[in-house]
Amino acid sequence: MRKSVREIENVFQSHGFSIDSIIQNVMKKFKFRSLCHQVGFKKQQGYSVTDIMTLLLMLPLMLLNSVNALYKSSYQNVTEMKKDAFYRLKNNERMPWRNLLLNVSKQFQQLVNPKKEKADKAAFILDDTVDARTGRKIEKVSYIHDHVAGRKKNNIGFKNLTLGLFDGTSFTPLDFSLHAEKALKRKYRKEQYNKKRNPRSNGAKRKKECDVDKITNALRMLKRAVKHGFQANYVLVDSWFSSKGFLSTVRGIKDGALHVICAMKKDFRKYDYNGNEMNAKQLLKTLKKEGKEKRCRKRNVRYFEVTVNYTGIGETVKLYFCRFPYQKDWKLYLSTDESLGLVEMLEVYSVRWTIEVFFKEAKQQLRLGKCQSQNFDAQISHVTTTYILYTFLAYFRRINDYETLGGLFEEIKDEMMEKNIAERLWDLFEELLDVVIIAIAESGTIDIQTFKNSPEYEYIKELFEGSFLGNQLFDGDKAA
Repeated sequence: MRKSVREIENVFQSHGFSIDSIIQNVMKKFKFRSLCHQVGFKKQQGYSVTDIMTLLLMLPLMLLNSVNALYKSSYQNVTEMKKDAFYRLKNNERMPWRNLLLNVSKQFQQLVNPKKEKADKAAFILDDTVDARTGRKIEKVSYIHDHVAGRKKNNIGFKNLTLGLFDGTSFTPLDFSLHAEKALKRKYRKEQYNKKRNPRSNGAKRKKECDVDKITNALRMLKRAVKHGFQANYVLVDSWFSSKGFLSTVRGIKDGALHVICAMKKDFRKYDYNGNEMNAKQLLKTLKKEGKEKRCRKRNVRYFEVTVNYTGIGETVKLYFCRFPYQKDWKLYLSTDESLGLVEMLEVYSVRWTIEVFFKEAKQQLRLGKCQSQNFDAQISHVTTTYILYTFLAYFRRINDYETLGGLFEEIKDEMMEKNIAERLWDLFEELLDVVIIAIAESGTIDIQTFKNSPEYEYIKELFEGSFLGNQLFDGDKAA
């Protein structure tokens, strides 16, 4: 059931019932124009980068999947820009999209946590998601495995590896990389778009990342985030990232300031327990024989908790074998923070679920993955603007105490689907003019069709649209 509208009513009343003004206010808070200039976004042939970016950010809130859809919708009057202004920005290989996202996320932290306090459960979270596409001609697109659908389905698209930060209250995306997996058939690869780029350009570097393994990129993103000043106590990952190399590298960042908590597979990997090397299944069998099973009434979990030497990490780690209610298999978790008991470990690890919620909301609410441009630079810009918009809405949700971003979006979506207020006013104004003009025409003084085709009529309409429509989404240089 949808949450009561009363709480949201107050927000809309204070913001003129307009999501446009909400986004404007958040952009001003973030000093978005300054952020764009700081990272090196250049002016695009007469139009402010911020104005172009404002409209790109607003597309999902208008329920539009592309720039082309904007010019076919009822929102086409909000700007005099042509499509090329957007395409030049999206397809520009020099644009530093990564730095822009990092700086927006950094500004988010400065606004919500000016004292730079670090919460106990503050954590970096890494995960990937299927970023499906429908066009085989898209640059670097490939067959990707969807572990949810299993072997039954082969998607075309990218794997989106994302790094986010949970600061104790909110999840915000910090960085991402798009990855190719299994190459398309040769006859399809020949049809794929292929753009020549300066090897030193940002676009060329992002394209090169497509063929780098995800663990390597994940570690690069972590180090980059720490270098930019983001703080956390833990790195939370699933079993896919639980390699020895990943664990040891993370522990080496900032002299061991980050601990890893991850799920583990019960595979061939060996653990040293009381001087004996054994894999997870052998270790579980040994612990059962020793009668060291415990029970957590709070979580209704049976478990074994043991400290072992994980060869190759250079330090001891704590393993947790857990059997949850109504499940036959034992789950295995690892923590490099040996001070955590089972309940504490599970509470911290449960924070990892916030990135799953983020992926769901970004796809369902903000049109993540809907870009069909063949240019890989445009794919990067699409994901970046989606993540920036999510950060803006997360900030607005946080300062207004919305429980979920979805709850906020459900309300603003209905408002955005309608004609904006200026267009409705113009329709009303036009009807009133019709009444006046018909009355004049009946008196024989003026012909109604002649007046509608006159420069005076067009002037009134342009004046009206310029006063309301053009300022509904942004107000020139005052937008951010």
